[in-house]
Amino acid sequence: MPIRRAFVYACVATAALSSPVMAQRWGRADVPRDGVCFYKNPNFNGDYFCARTGDSLSAVPDGMNDRISSIRIFGNAEVTVYRDVRFEGQSSRFEGDVRNLKNEGWNDLISSIRVRSTSGGIFGRNRPFSGRPAGDPDRIVRRAYEDILGREPDATGLRTYRSHIIDDGWNEAQVREALRRSPEFRERSTMTPARAQEIVRRAYRAVLEREPDPGAQGFVDKVMRDHWSQEDVERELRKSPEYRNKRR
Repeated sequence: MPIRRAFVYACVATAALSSPVMAQRWGRADVPRDGVCFYKNPNFNGDYFCARTGDSLSAVPDGMNDRISSIRIFGNAEVTVYRDVRFEGQSSRFEGDVRNLKNEGWNDLISSIRVRSTSGGIFGRNRPFSGRPAGDPDRIVRRAYEDILGREPDATGLRTYRSHIIDDGWNEAQVREALRRSPEFRERSTMTPARAQEIVRRAYRAVLEREPDPGAQGFVDKVMRDHWSQEDVERELRKSPEYRNKRR
């Protein structure tokens, strides 16, 4: 029995060392023929790591968690990203390149990843229509509305985008891009000083459990000028001495 147990442990250790997760690190390695690469910076800049179709990363390796800012898809692949490890929490599926995950509400928030094969596609472009939508059209439209506009689709919008998916071969990336060009999205994304102050206030309440002080104006400026999200402010607050002292 001890010999058998030792053999099993050795097999498990060997498998762990050869797993895709263990092999991935920031760098400039060759990109996969069919797969996805994840970049530190927007517009596919900076160091990156890649995963092939069929790879599943239940926990993004150390140094990569919550540090992905753009995604590039190669060949016949699509990726589902998750906010929490072990494929839990909020998720989104991407079928095309994402130049800036901040526009999708996902900048520096990815903790686990699944890469799957699709029925067709070419590097850096939207995939051609394969004769059927890649997923349920209603679910695609609802997910895009919730992520981009923060609401359920109205009857007209659901009907319009369902038709584009079924009749015109649109994928989810195209639906999302159309929603981002809508007047409703432009109005929602127009930042005002009052909205910026509220974002900072929520971040302070979430991380430091108090109202912001006058020193918070620097974060308000970041929200206005650099389009920081509440998650960006919270991340910086967690680096503060005040936050570290609270956790002792």
